[in-house]
Amino acid sequence: MDYQAILKDFVSTKVKPVYFLTGDEDYFIDSLVKEAESHLVPEAQRDFNLQVVYGKDTTTRALVEYCRQFPFMGDKKLVVVKEAQDLKDWDVLETYFKQPVPTTTLVIAFKNKKPDGRSAWVKTLKEKHVFFESKGIYDSQLPAFISNLASGLKLKMDQEASMLVAEYIGNDLSQINNELQKLRVNLEDGSKVNKDMVSEHIGISKEYNVFELCKAFSLKDKKRIYLITKNLVLHIKTNPLIPCITSIFNHFSKIWLTKHYMSKSDQELMALLKLSFISYIKEYKEAAAKYSITELEQIFSVLKEFDLKSKGVDVASVSQEDLLLELVLRISPQ
Repeated sequence: MDYQAILKDFVSTKVKPVYFLTGDEDYFIDSLVKEAESHLVPEAQRDFNLQVVYGKDTTTRALVEYCRQFPFMGDKKLVVVKEAQDLKDWDVLETYFKQPVPTTTLVIAFKNKKPDGRSAWVKTLKEKHVFFESKGIYDSQLPAFISNLASGLKLKMDQEASMLVAEYIGNDLSQINNELQKLRVNLEDGSKVNKDMVSEHIGISKEYNVFELCKAFSLKDKKRIYLITKNLVLHIKTNPLIPCITSIFNHFSKIWLTKHYMSKSDQELMALLKLSFISYIKEYKEAAAKYSITELEQIFSVLKEFDLKSKGVDVASVSQEDLLLELVLRISPQ
């Protein structure tokens, strides 16, 4: 089952006996655990029928005992195991997985790694129950993820607002959720969120950020490139060098691809560039017309050089601020 299917189970309360949540992306695991706790046991019964334990503080034998207890003053019991990767003796659970108690729902959050798929208990778990592997999402999927998350909070993010949040925060889904919660607190249901609102409530400069720097590169606007870079350098703690280099590289990669595949349709280019919104095709086509292949190859060469420097390769003690400024000067239009 995927994330949405499990979420539907929890909201409808038509649940399976065991849900095993594992993988590298904590956000989806934490979100599902929260939804289970919110929906599977009525609030008035949680003192009796909700059992939350942590892997390092319990044993698999104790866990089986919790699961075999019948619900009190209700028809369902929920047992949640957080940080389950710290549990020992997992083989003890295999018998329970073969014959779970129908009145108990067991939700196991096994984070930051996957269990050994060769183990008998894992095979039984996969065969009879829900085994969910939480995976991160690609950078190209972030704007759409942000828009959908905002929609769930009864907010309508426009494309530039979603792109700005994605560029500023990156692939930290939990942090994205936290920042959107700030918007939710300050805005009414159904509010249309633009980049000005993002700037005001999340604290991202609407004019001086890497997203705007990349747009300035597309236009070959030397004055704006310099103004934005100067601001980024002044606020380097919120605009660290390595993510800046990654964003600039990704942007020029899209320009390079557009230049090589200009004959393709907008829909084909959108898929090739892994864009969330087709409206950005126009920007990349215009940028591709402004840059020659030679210029793009020189830019990639400089970006590779500064990627190594940002990681301390072949460079003396130079500050992030100086490296970012030198990088932008080297790849700016002449």
